[in-house]
Amino acid sequence: MSRRISWVAILMMALMVLFTVSCEGPAGVDGVDGVDGADGMDGADGAVGPAGADGTDGTDGVDGNMSCLTCHTQANMDMIKGEFAVSGHAAAGALGYAGGRGSCSRCHSAEGFAGYLLGYPGEDLTQKSALSCESCHGNHESLEDGISAPMATMAAINLIVDETTSADFGNASNLCANCHNSRRNGDYYTSVDSLDLDGDGVNDFEIHADSVWISSTHAGPHYSAQVNTIIGLGGYGATATTAHESVGCVSCHMGDATLTQGGHTFDPNLANCTVACHSAVAADFANWVSGKQDAVSARMAAIGDALVAAGAMTTDGAGHYSPARAMVHIDVFEAFWNYRVMYQDHSFSVHNPGYYTSMLATAEAKLGL
Repeated sequence: MSRRISWVAILMMALMVLFTVSCEGPAGVDGVDGVDGADGMDGADGAVGPAGADGTDGTDGVDGNMSCLTCHTQANMDMIKGEFAVSGHAAAGALGYAGGRGSCSRCHSAEGFAGYLLGYPGEDLTQKSALSCESCHGNHESLEDGISAPMATMAAINLIVDETTSADFGNASNLCANCHNSRRNGDYYTSVDSLDLDGDGVNDFEIHADSVWISSTHAGPHYSAQVNTIIGLGGYGATATTAHESVGCVSCHMGDATLTQGGHTFDPNLANCTVACHSAVAADFANWVSGKQDAVSARMAAIGDALVAAGAMTTDGAGHYSPARAMVHIDVFEAFWNYRVMYQDHSFSVHNPGYYTSMLATAEAKLGL
């Protein structure tokens, strides 16, 4: 009996094992991932390392007052002031009544020029003083642009007689050009066709179609026709040439200075011309220039005499000619205007020799010379 039970137990155990292996049930559902644990705290910083060696000291800069003394040494300032004192810009006549007159002050007084550069309208001034160093050199900000001396302006200018035409010498000559350009063209006079002499609003007479009324004993482009002449504009019947436009003003009129020429005298030092351009005639340059000027002066005198005869000019008999208030033929006026352009340029052809030659020839032809 016991042996039978034993075999039965063994058999049942074998069946249970077989059932377990061959009848595995379905897989269960995956469990949810657990939440990440918090980051651990940073460890403490390590000890500071030893200090590095000091760098090499830089080169000392220039002392501030040394930069100023490039220009403002006592000797240099005394020299400049001495030169300026003999210049036309320092003359009392340049200030006169014009220094306070609204249409004139921009070039005749320090206050007028400062206001003009700032864009203020030209108005009569009660306070006026002569031009001085600060008039041209008050703005030291220009030194930041690498300019060797402080300049009030270096911008190109628009001509007073024609604001659509500009002049740009590309250097400090642009400062000069603000005042040294004509205030009028001949059209100022030729465009007038009738006159109200007594100011009552009624025309007293008509100007003939072939004539021009010279209305002032100061008629002309004004004593500042240099820029217009240099660029070849302003004269009648003249062929424009530009011999010195690339040079401008400062190279000849300033440059190296003597006690009476160059620098801030603004009277041209001929040595500046021979070094820069005219080395071929350097040995006799003064005579070469004066010979050309004398020839021009002689032709201008002949034109002046003819204009006196035509009623357009008066003369003091000593070679000085002034406009006459008169009605003249258009041909006489155009000759008169060319004369006044040349006279008020005052270089006797140096500024623009070819242009002078053309203006002289036109004036002579108009007068039958």
